[in-house]
Amino acid sequence: MYGGYVGKILRIDLTNGVINKLNTLNYVPHFIGGIGLGYRLLWDETNEETTEWSSENALIFASGPCCGTPVPTSGRTEVIGLAPQGYPVPWAAVSGFGGDFGPKMKFAGYDAIIITGKATSPKYLFVSETEIQLLDADFLWGLTTYSTQGVLLSRHSNDVAIACIGPAGENRVRWATIMSRTNNAAGQGGFGAVMGDKKLKAIVVKPGSVRVPIAHPDKLLEELQVIAAEMSPKDQNRVPLFTDKGRYTIHRVSCAYSGCTGGINECPQCYFKSVPLKHTGHGSMSGHTYCAAGAANLLLLRSGYSEEENFEIGKLMDQLGLNVWEAFLGMNWFFQNCQNAGKLPKIMGEAIELNKNGPAVYPKTECSAGFTAELAVKWLRGVAFREGEGDVWAEGTPRGAEMMGLSEEVWKTHKHGYGPHWDGRYLHFVHYPVWIYSALSWATQGRDPFNQEHGYPERYPSFVREWSNQSLWDTDTIPYKEICRAGAKIYGARYANEGWDKPDLGYIDKEYVAVWHNHRAIIKSSIPVCDRQFPLLYDPYKKDKIGDVDAEVRLFNAVVGTDWSLDDMNKAAERVFNVMRALHVRQGRNRKHDESIIRYFEQPANWPDEPGPQTIDVNKFLDLLDRFYKLRGWDKNTGCPTRAKLEELDLKDVADELTNKRRNGGKHGSRTRR
Repeated sequence: MYGGYVGKILRIDLTNGVINKLNTLNYVPHFIGGIGLGYRLLWDETNEETTEWSSENALIFASGPCCGTPVPTSGRTEVIGLAPQGYPVPWAAVSGFGGDFGPKMKFAGYDAIIITGKATSPKYLFVSETEIQLLDADFLWGLTTYSTQGVLLSRHSNDVAIACIGPAGENRVRWATIMSRTNNAAGQGGFGAVMGDKKLKAIVVKPGSVRVPIAHPDKLLEELQVIAAEMSPKDQNRVPLFTDKGRYTIHRVSCAYSGCTGGINECPQCYFKSVPLKHTGHGSMSGHTYCAAGAANLLLLRSGYSEEENFEIGKLMDQLGLNVWEAFLGMNWFFQNCQNAGKLPKIMGEAIELNKNGPAVYPKTECSAGFTAELAVKWLRGVAFREGEGDVWAEGTPRGAEMMGLSEEVWKTHKHGYGPHWDGRYLHFVHYPVWIYSALSWATQGRDPFNQEHGYPERYPSFVREWSNQSLWDTDTIPYKEICRAGAKIYGARYANEGWDKPDLGYIDKEYVAVWHNHRAIIKSSIPVCDRQFPLLYDPYKKDKIGDVDAEVRLFNAVVGTDWSLDDMNKAAERVFNVMRALHVRQGRNRKHDESIIRYFEQPANWPDEPGPQTIDVNKFLDLLDRFYKLRGWDKNTGCPTRAKLEELDLKDVADELTNKRRNGGKHGSRTRR
């Protein structure tokens, strides 16, 4: 018996109320856990005809072997399914959230929960060690996520964990979230809409006596002492844990190696005290903000909002169950681009004027017009309840743009249905050639890839001394030349990090970087551990500057009892990545879909002073895509995993089904050359 797993997977069919329990050991450690387990279960549950609104679209809540143990940052739950936010196809995707749901699910005896079918009336699922109940939720329908949790906590005791939807999910808003507590959200993907479509308001998990077995507890304690000391910049203790600003308190958060999340900035991780609800209700509210909600003045396309208004409106989105990231990094800059093109539509019947300063970057000055707080609240509620024009934008930016005749503007911000995130065009400053890797990962996955792959576009640049603007961490940075040598060893590719000072090298060896981080993303979200903390790529205090890149594998081995090498773990991750790709191919994915992101990267980046190329070289990128497919063992013309590769990964059943799809007339778009 392996450690880490509690042995059972709960499967609920909402259509007929049938409850089954599957054996976790039929899937692990072959598929690790977390999203690895989730993608394999999704493959088994769905078929070629399944859509996001199909009864058989399985909504899977999965955690991994380290969840419920002392492993730092392992308290995570991954949600897997066909994601309504995807465009033009709702590709299979994942969205993760932290908090107590994953551990308590395991303490109740389950490694994962599969939800299939559709209820005829609102329900919520109650799960404990001794009973499984589908209970009426008519009295919860229409409530916000906060109110729903409050009612369920009072009904079932304060020790339960809850994942629920708000009005946005109930009304199948394609960018609706699943919320747990007040600050944990499965945001990207729109899985709240899948819960709403299934008439499932909430899942309530009551922890029992089940404890996660640890194969080698003494070894785990040894590893924890080493890895905990490695996880943060050594000089971070020079920043106080809490900084009192009167109206709010800044909490220092150790979030990877990144100045903005180390507590230097005041935008993320602030705790607000008794903010009066001037626009959204009565009384006051206290609580944390986080990166996107803390930047609500951008979400609202108008600077000059007070911090309290930013907090209040961000919390409104959480209560309605709306994805702050899509509003913040998707719709706001789409609307700005519409105005730049002279096509800005009315918002809830009002003609508005946004920032006049041009491109959709951080507004530098206050606008004289735009979304007032009152209009923002009206619009957000209109979306959540599908009222008026809100019904259009409830379909997500690309579909809403199509309905409004604005598709010519939407490609400037959206790829596969998702707004900008670590792609080097908006918001995030990503140096050349880092954004070449970003483009490759964006091209070949079903959603914004940087839910799990912050490691290269964020973590790597923050170590480069020449790129650092955070003097506090200067002692923890590494000269560019040295980090290039370290990268060559980590990725097994000479030019992996090269290109900044030698632009001709920018497209060379980036396929090796992409495959390495694709696999590491699977590993982190399957064990699971926090993407923003791992991998521990670099260490300025080591001679070779290479960090503890084996850390996750050692944690896994100590908990599970395996003796895997990093190569063994990478092979398991490759298996999962190919199941994900096979799911996409079964949905109709082809090379044309991958290449569709190229147009976005032909736009100039928003960083005019940055040296090096700032627009994509199409032919070089197509050659890079060829090399990526070859390294992956995928067909160069279609982007489909070959039978040889799938059988090498013990996925013969997957290969057989894809072969049958092709025999039955499945279409595959081929390579473009410009």
